[in-house]
Amino acid sequence: MNAAELAELVASFPAESLLSPLGDEFCAVEHVCHLRDLERDGFTARIRSVIDEDDPLLFDFDGAAVADASDYRSENVLDALNAFLEARRQNADVVGATAEADFARIGHYEARLPVTLDAVVTGMLDHDRDHLDRLRAMLARAEADRG
Repeated sequence: MNAAELAELVASFPAESLLSPLGDEFCAVEHVCHLRDLERDGFTARIRSVIDEDDPLLFDFDGAAVADASDYRSENVLDALNAFLEARRQNADVVGATAEADFARIGHYEARLPVTLDAVVTGMLDHDRDHLDRLRAMLARAEADRG
């Protein structure tokens, strides 16, 4: 994810719109908190496990359940954003220092086919794009609502 793009996008939201879902299941604050938690508790563990272990069992991250159990709307969006960006920087450093051959290392999710480190990173980037697209759509709606 382009960290500057996410930071700019979040900063573009009118303050009164940060807690409004604007046609999405999450509001902007919830998106950022979800990205932070998935980065720290999902992607970090997956990346490190595939690099450090032989064919590790990887766990799914149930973002909806975590969101339901959390009080994301009470969190400061900038604190959550900074925590996400720091976790992403650390993961990017780990991935950037990984030998090309290690991108073929595998892990398994329960009852699923093997997944390579390359596929984990690709999935992370696809997930980023989905949330950025959703945030862009929400921002456009917030701006349209402001008239």
